[in-house]
Amino acid sequence: MKGLTGPLLITLVAACAPLPPVTPAHTPRSGPFVYLVSHGWHVGIAVEQGNVPPTIWPESAEFSGFRYLEVGWGDANYYPTAHGSVGLALKATFRSRGSVLHVAAFDAGPPEFFGMSKIIEVTLSRRGLEDLARFIHATYVLDASGRPVAVGPGIYGHGAFYRATGEYRLLNNSNTWTARALAVAGCPIDAAGAITAGGVMYEARRFGRVIRNGALWRDVPADGTEREACR
Repeated sequence: MKGLTGPLLITLVAACAPLPPVTPAHTPRSGPFVYLVSHGWHVGIAVEQGNVPPTIWPESAEFSGFRYLEVGWGDANYYPTAHGSVGLALKATFRSRGSVLHVAAFDAGPPEFFGMSKIIEVTLSRRGLEDLARFIHATYVLDASGRPVAVGPGIYGHGAFYRATGEYRLLNNSNTWTARALAVAGCPIDAAGAITAGGVMYEARRFGRVIRNGALWRDVPADGTEREACR
């Protein structure tokens, strides 16, 4: 698992704390949806490509033959490595020299494709999804012809890493990027406080539907508690 001791400790504390209720299974759903996928050290966002206007996220056309796209942002050296070291983690946190956007394309539903991951489904408004797509589009670094700059193959699925905007550091990391994306999409999340994967997932349970719990999550009966929602 990639990560730093401090953020990991915060994740464990958040994971063991009392959590908001899980949405009952019979709750009606209305789209569009996005899925938050926890990879242990960071949370990615998966969207159904057919719901995203290509005029807003034109780079998504690179994977037009696939049903889903999952995106994540991180340090240019640390994120693409299969097995990150403590040295790389420290360098990413304090001396990052660039950032990348990871885009993975696949056809199976996110719960099936990410069979071992913690997953939360979040319902957005149409405007919220479009604002999310604009946020992702703005993260790409584009070349002189307006095309994304691929810098390497992706980690899984049919994907790639692209040069990205933004400076990676401890309090501006892959999870705060995901939290900001959700905030832009109209979700009630404290982006500044969600610096770990556990923090993002903990916050998202207040407005999302849990598809797969984590081993340390404690289920709490709904008891009619009113839940927040994205705009």
